[in-house]
Amino acid sequence: MAEEFEVIYLGSQPCAEGVVSFHFSRPAGYSFTPGQFFTLTLMTSEGEVSKHFSHADAPDDAVVELSTRLSDSSFKRVLADLTPGSTVRFAGPKGRLGVPSGVNAIGFLSGGVGITPARSIIRDAVQRNTGLDIALFYGNRDEACVLYAEEFRTYAADKRLRFVETLDRPSANWRGEAGFITADLVRRYLPDPAARHWIVAGPPPMVDAMKSVVADLGLLPGTVSYELFSGYA
Repeated sequence: MAEEFEVIYLGSQPCAEGVVSFHFSRPAGYSFTPGQFFTLTLMTSEGEVSKHFSHADAPDDAVVELSTRLSDSSFKRVLADLTPGSTVRFAGPKGRLGVPSGVNAIGFLSGGVGITPARSIIRDAVQRNTGLDIALFYGNRDEACVLYAEEFRTYAADKRLRFVETLDRPSANWRGEAGFITADLVRRYLPDPAARHWIVAGPPPMVDAMKSVVADLGLLPGTVSYELFSGYA
């Protein structure tokens, strides 16, 4: 059951074009399962507004982290203008997304800001050295849009993660994959996609597109978990 806390805003940093990571103090006694989300409440010109955000942090991290695309909404304007030391309301954890019990191999079909729950799960598995077999297929518009790119590339170099990047608009110097995530792309890297549990999370258009990939792969309904991000067109 979600609890309410007051947390301190610590600061932010840009992590991709138009996307910023915001850091908050971790409430005393607070715990969550990687993949879950929380609610942040801010006072805006329209009154109190609450929004859901996936944990981008791992449970053992010292801070709570969210990454979101900025916009001209009253909530996002207030979020972007927060001053370090400010106190805001926080409620969580919420949601059931995560690695199912008994699963030792998992795959992610991710795009843009939909990467945040995947990052939480991957970061936790690496920190705790769980041995979870992880494959991440991550699509973005171009090189400037890839959240947590260097972190994932480091995990891949250390054989902690199979990381497949694909871009819609790659530059001439790009050496990764090009185009959208497709069933054929997944099969090129994973001969047996059905041998793992899959997680699809992100804005509704991205999730809808990945449902077609899931169907093309012939994955059974019980082997795929979905999370739709609210507030995105």
